[in-house]
Amino acid sequence: MAGAQLGKSEVLLNIIGYHIDNDPSPILMLQPTESMAQAFSKDRIANGLLRSTPCLAGKVKDPRARDSNNTTLHKIFPGGSLSLVGANSPAGLASRPIRVLLVDELDRAPASAGSEGDPLNLAKKRTATFWNRKIVIVSTPTNKGASRIEEAYLSSDQRKYYVPCQHCKEYQVLAWANVKWTDSDPKTAKYLCECCGSLWDESDRRWSVRNGEWRAQKEFKGIAGFHISGMYSPWTPLADGVTEFLAVKKNPEQLRVWVNTYLGESYEDKGEAIDHGALNDRREDFGGGIPDEVIFMTCGVDVQDNRLEMSVIGWARDFEAYVIEHKTLYGDPSTPQLWTTLDSQLFKMYEANDGRQMPIRATCVDSGGH
Repeated sequence: MAGAQLGKSEVLLNIIGYHIDNDPSPILMLQPTESMAQAFSKDRIANGLLRSTPCLAGKVKDPRARDSNNTTLHKIFPGGSLSLVGANSPAGLASRPIRVLLVDELDRAPASAGSEGDPLNLAKKRTATFWNRKIVIVSTPTNKGASRIEEAYLSSDQRKYYVPCQHCKEYQVLAWANVKWTDSDPKTAKYLCECCGSLWDESDRRWSVRNGEWRAQKEFKGIAGFHISGMYSPWTPLADGVTEFLAVKKNPEQLRVWVNTYLGESYEDKGEAIDHGALNDRREDFGGGIPDEVIFMTCGVDVQDNRLEMSVIGWARDFEAYVIEHKTLYGDPSTPQLWTTLDSQLFKMYEANDGRQMPIRATCVDSGGH
């Protein structure tokens, strides 16, 4: 999870080049759309990686050559292949097994590949036959709670890049709150060491970044995760970040883009928060069943990786709500069986305490990234 233009795609290109030259394998690269896959293949792979790297010369034939079986989206090299697909193309996510899965800009991908389901899960299933499979996902995040890359990062060992202060030698993670400037003048931007209070100029910051190290925040359990922001960029001085911030800070939509692409963080709208303690205190025991006061019922369904959580709510006058039942339905959301089970629950009739037969009148499904 990282800001924009920090070398994420370059990491993927290096992995592709390594496997073409040293460890031939079937590789799949997933881009948000098929048109982006086409552009990446032409601009970054054909005209960049393959043309500029001497050890790769001649290993992947030009699609325009007469004896070439290569196309823009499928390239063959000795011992392996590279396929590029769009997350919006279910056909590209089917068939061939792959050992190396590379996912670029996951948060820009659609939630479903046509009617086939989550494109990331579809792609992951193609790696199942390889014991030494490798899955690499990179992206700038989007909105909090809906960001797939943030969800993946939180399930990892959550590594952050610690840099030393040239003055006190203490290591720290660069934080936007410690970027200081005077009189709305970005040119005065410096970084304040949180340990000794010294102000770093650009040369200090670059020295610190060159001498930094990754440190995990959680125990490693098979998934390594990395987060880095634009404050670490060797190409972008802090003054540029301040200039962008001052230009967008009063516009929530533009600020959202800046938080995503510069800080590499998900964006959360400031809204009215619910006091869960006060809400909990308002509970009442109504004795079960469906009380006479209930006029109609609705259902809410939350989708998780391995289950559906459904809550049936009975509604009375003045927005009084009764939790009629809550059920957990286990299964794979990418298969029809689980949704058939849900349908059987949604279309059944309930009997109220006064004998009325009541259906669920409406259901909302929060599908999120699933």
